[in-house]
Amino acid sequence: MSPSPSDSVAPAGGETVPAGTASAPAAWFIPGVRGIGAASFLADLGHEIPTALLPSLLTSTLGAPAAALGVIEGIADGLAGAARLAGGALADDLRRRRAVAVGGYSSTAVLSALLGIAGAVWQVGVLRGAAWAARGLRVPARNALLADIVPAGTYGRAYGFERMMDNLGAVGGPLLALLLVSALGVRTAILLSVIPGLLAALAIVYAIRQIARPTVRTHQPVRIKLRPVLRGDLGRSGRASQARRPSSTSPPGCWSPLSPSSSWGGCAPAGRRPGPAPSLRGRRPWRSSRAPAGRRPTTGSN
Repeated sequence: MSPSPSDSVAPAGGETVPAGTASAPAAWFIPGVRGIGAASFLADLGHEIPTALLPSLLTSTLGAPAAALGVIEGIADGLAGAARLAGGALADDLRRRRAVAVGGYSSTAVLSALLGIAGAVWQVGVLRGAAWAARGLRVPARNALLADIVPAGTYGRAYGFERMMDNLGAVGGPLLALLLVSALGVRTAILLSVIPGLLAALAIVYAIRQIARPTVRTHQPVRIKLRPVLRGDLGRSGRASQARRPSSTSPPGCWSPLSPSSSWGGCAPAGRRPGPAPSLRGRRPWRSSRAPAGRRPTTGSN
């Protein structure tokens, strides 16, 4: 029997959707996603220009050996990896996430462009390492911002678009560097790389404006709660020690187990005092008075 138009289907999310109607896919290509994609494209376009011209700057302009390039790039990549770990911790803070993203894009652009005025190999190494550290700091913050913009069901498409724009910038950067160096020279081409880098910072600011402001939670003071502690082993040991003391609040006819006025604990009706506990002196309650068949019970001490 075919379902009637009034029938409804309950999907896994729990919401009731009329039969025959498909749920509309969530929008993901929104202005915030486009802003982050543009930031990734412009940032890679900017810092790939100094990367493509760095060998020529070190060997031809500064006269450094080829091994200097390997040392500088190895240190820079190591700093970038360590900075990503620190940037992940900073990106978890909602109040610092946006500042880290904007500061990372701006710092990478400025520090990479300053390579064009470096006059010594060590200056190139310092500027390159600082620029790559700033780049590593911004990556976790950018990813967290992208997750804030799009719904959870569209993460794959949004991150795929961002990676595509990043790769396009990595391809266009060396091509643009080739055009600039042929027309203006190595140092001028590196200095002009600051323009796409700063445009990337403006693009990330635009993307941040598309995100709702995070709610600032009030500071919760630290409070030590003793009730759960007293309900545990510590509380049971304390109550057991109190039970061994004579109780002054016991009702009439009740004595504590070790009270001096009572040889055994218990309560009796009003006006009647419980009798003393039976004496066990001279007896060995742990030994049976009856012997098995065929054996005589032992008397006295062995």
